[in-house]
Amino acid sequence: MTDDHTPSALERISAPWLVRLSRIPRWLFLIVLGSVLFAGLYLDSALGGALLLVLALFLAWLASVGWSHVSPLGRVGRLLTVGVLVYVAVDKFR
Repeated sequence: MTDDHTPSALERISAPWLVRLSRIPRWLFLIVLGSVLFAGLYLDSALGGALLLVLALFLAWLASVGWSHVSPLGRVGRLLTVGVLVYVAVDKFR
């Protein structure tokens, strides 16, 4: 089975960044993302909301780059994850 997928402009622009991210050890990547999530949830201020928005933007970027390669159920999961993060982040600004 061949993949006749032509990369989108976003995929071409993102490729160098994804290569850099792939060089980071997975455990370090998970610790950094987990720390940002924990700090964003823990801080009851605009700073916590800003951290969560940055995380949501990062995850939205990753989701959009791989969107065409993900099943419909996977797409729903990604949308829900980003949506919940944005909702909690906006709630932190109130």
